[in-house]
Amino acid sequence: MLDTAIVGGGLCGVALARNLFRQGRAVALFEARERLGGRILSVAQAASGRVIDLGPTWFWPDTQPLMTSLVAELGLASISQHDDGSSLHLSDPDKAPERIDGRKLHEGARRLPGGMAQLIDVMAKELPSGLLYFNHVLTEVSDRTDHVVLTFADGDDIIEVEARHVVLAVPPRLLEQGVRFTPVLDETTHEAMRGTATWMAAQAKVVFPYARAFWREAGQSGNAFVTHEQAVIGEIFDACDGDGSHAALGGFLALSPQLRTSFSVGLPLLMTSQMVQVFGAVLEPAEQHYQDWANEPFTCSGLDRTSPGNEHVAVANPMLRRPQWDGTLHLAGSETAASGAGYLEGALEAARRVDLSLNRGWMKAGGGLPDAARPGDSVASINATPNGWPTSRMWRSTAIVIVSTTISRFSKESSSPSARFSNRWKSCSTTRSRCSTGCPSRSVRLRSSAAGRR
Repeated sequence: MLDTAIVGGGLCGVALARNLFRQGRAVALFEARERLGGRILSVAQAASGRVIDLGPTWFWPDTQPLMTSLVAELGLASISQHDDGSSLHLSDPDKAPERIDGRKLHEGARRLPGGMAQLIDVMAKELPSGLLYFNHVLTEVSDRTDHVVLTFADGDDIIEVEARHVVLAVPPRLLEQGVRFTPVLDETTHEAMRGTATWMAAQAKVVFPYARAFWREAGQSGNAFVTHEQAVIGEIFDACDGDGSHAALGGFLALSPQLRTSFSVGLPLLMTSQMVQVFGAVLEPAEQHYQDWANEPFTCSGLDRTSPGNEHVAVANPMLRRPQWDGTLHLAGSETAASGAGYLEGALEAARRVDLSLNRGWMKAGGGLPDAARPGDSVASINATPNGWPTSRMWRSTAIVIVSTTISRFSKESSSPSARFSNRWKSCSTTRSRCSTGCPSRSVRLRSSAAGRR
């Protein structure tokens, strides 16, 4: 049986798994998608190969110490967001946009020129591939007094995992909507989960690469707002690399998820026309990269689509930070954070909180030999040093199942008028055909969908 279980591969889940693995614990990371990162999504341009972000783009060193520290620790280069204090405002579709000077909308913001997915990629390299399990969709969490049973759907298979502790780093609304808790969580926690909007989950983002940064040539920053009733893209920003040699503009759509669906066929043309309306027909975009997060089932809940919560709340409901079921169940993910909730910073804050909580529990329990180091335990080799023993003898082993599909967040903590948009992761007793690397000393039962799906 696992001591602690992790499900989810967003920033919170990967950061926590990495920290626990470094401590010498046995960690298994389960993710619902086929990739790590959650809402962190970096893609390469077809023509240049340059990476652009369709998820979170910025971090703010002045107000986000955990993100700043992680970027430095991983040795990643960062660049400042281009912003000369000017912006264009288009309030009438029949008139030219008005230029506004003297206010920097992205002051202090920095980006990773190689994309935010570098955070995930570099950390994940420290985790052995046998610790990562993809396409595991959590459907049920059951309290069995001295342990917790997790039920996953993996294609047509139903998989059960037993663990003494479980961490769920997934947006609370997704848990409330799609996961069955037995027994049910108390009403206060249930209401807190339902009432916590998943930040940026109902938004859509687009990036247009260009042959050159013509707006910079015209003395413009690339910042723009479109507020008339026919607006397609509500906010636009400069998405170039550091020196502007790889030119691009990015934007957040003004249309609701329902309208984006209705206009899906003509939406690419509508978005391009919007850019021409704001900046003029200087150049046609070479490509168009679009991501509608409202269509991502592991990001956006049904309630997020209808009640997205456009006002950012930096401090999450404290009820989401209470351990459940006598400390065997922890809620995590950015939406549970005590600071920076909804942002990348909040994802790291939540990971740190759970890490500290788990370690306090192990210390209180007396520490002792890690479970992974016990003779005959197949998990021993996962986090072993060259002599075959885990790096720390004072902690019990952990395999954390972190459920986290969205850990990353799109934007900054800002009070600017653009906040609506730019503040915008027993040994195996089953056949292992879908689990070829084996399960690290976990109790797993594989059942047919007819026998076990609810």
